[in-house]
Amino acid sequence: MDDDRTLAEASGDPVDAVDEAFLAQVNKLFSAIDPVPDDLVERITFAMALDEVFDEVARVTRMPVDSLAVRSESPAGTRTETLTFSATRLTAMVTVVRMDRGLRLDGWLAPPEACRVRLRIQDGPQYDVLADAQGRFSFQELEEGFGQLSFHPLDDEGSENAVVTPLFQL
Repeated sequence: MDDDRTLAEASGDPVDAVDEAFLAQVNKLFSAIDPVPDDLVERITFAMALDEVFDEVARVTRMPVDSLAVRSESPAGTRTETLTFSATRLTAMVTVVRMDRGLRLDGWLAPPEACRVRLRIQDGPQYDVLADAQGRFSFQELEEGFGQLSFHPLDDEGSENAVVTPLFQL
C-alpha cells in the first residue's frame, strides 16, 4: 500500500489477490489455534430448538474449575463446578459433581420456591423434577454433554412464564 494513502482510502478498494492471500493466512492461523468445534452446528441447533417459547433467558456466571476442586478419599478425586444463572424473577445456582456413577446436578433457587425444573440434554433424554418449597432440586446419574435448564411455575400450564438457561456443558 502506498504510504500516502490512509486506511479509509484503501478500504474502498475491491478485494484483490493480495487481500485474499492475506485472509487465507489469517484463516489458517485461526483454524490452527482456535478451530471451530465439529459439533458447533448441532449445539446451536439444540440451543435454539426450544419446544416452547420462554419468557426470559437467564445469564450465566461460571466459577473457575480450579477454584472448585474438591479433595476426596478416592484416588481420582471428585471435581465440582458451580454455575449461577440470573434472571429478573429468579436466580439458580447449580453444582455439577462428577461421581463414579455419572454426574449429579444439585440446584437451589432464590427466592426459594416450588417449581417444575426441566433438564434437556443434547442428543439425550429430558428430565423433569420438582424443586421443593426451599427451591432445592437435584438430578442424578447424568452423562456428560451439553444441557439446558428451564424453570416453570407450578401454577402455569404453559411455558410463557418459564425462565430458560443458556446451553452449558455438564
